[in-house]
Amino acid sequence: MADLLNRLVELEADIHYKMAPLDGERDFGYDFGRLPIVISAPHGAAHSRNGALKNEDDYTASLARLVAEMTGAHALYLSYYSSTDANFDASAPYKQFLQEVIKRNRIRFVLDLHGAAAYRDFGLALGTLYGESCPDERPLILSILKRFGFQEDAPWLSRLDLDDTFTAIGVEDQETVTRFVSQRLHIPAAQLELNAYLRVVRRQPDASERDPFRGDPVAIERTVTMLCALVRELVRFRRP
Repeated sequence: MADLLNRLVELEADIHYKMAPLDGERDFGYDFGRLPIVISAPHGAAHSRNGALKNEDDYTASLARLVAEMTGAHALYLSYYSSTDANFDASAPYKQFLQEVIKRNRIRFVLDLHGAAAYRDFGLALGTLYGESCPDERPLILSILKRFGFQEDAPWLSRLDLDDTFTAIGVEDQETVTRFVSQRLHIPAAQLELNAYLRVVRRQPDASERDPFRGDPVAIERTVTMLCALVRELVRFRRP
């Protein structure tokens, strides 16, 4: 477990929450994979939505990278402060690059990771546009989540919030990554919102949230193992 947690901290140290990229550089990172799955973390660093600063979903970028590293999936993640919000703005460069990755690598599923606050009454929220973003894969995803103890009637950090708090539909004028991928690119996708206790090993010094915070090591390890299993099962399910 210690090696896994240390690797997450190591990967998260590469994410510059409030620092803008140098001129000519992208505000997101991309790790090439061999499997036709993309793990996306569009809020890995701070970003701007309609001119307002939005805090980073810390450790979502490192989770995407670690799971990709362990499975062979592709990882796309915000690594510097962005003046756009890829989970809101239709024309965000992040989305344009994601589209290229999908077409170039014949991607068959996109898993979009986000962070939920520690006070939330669930461990994990699955958003699928009420099933529309991945109608065939949704039962498989739910079965894998159940295998790892995430269910709607489970206690707090094991409780699954299913297309309720975060449906991936978004608000008016918002185009989430899941909507973009499933409705415009016609590739199945799902959004996962992870409670801070399931992802934050220890809060980084430059984090927007200044209060010290440590997640649950056992829960974080379970989350990583679950995400790896999810990627592998989705590859088998979508094998041509």
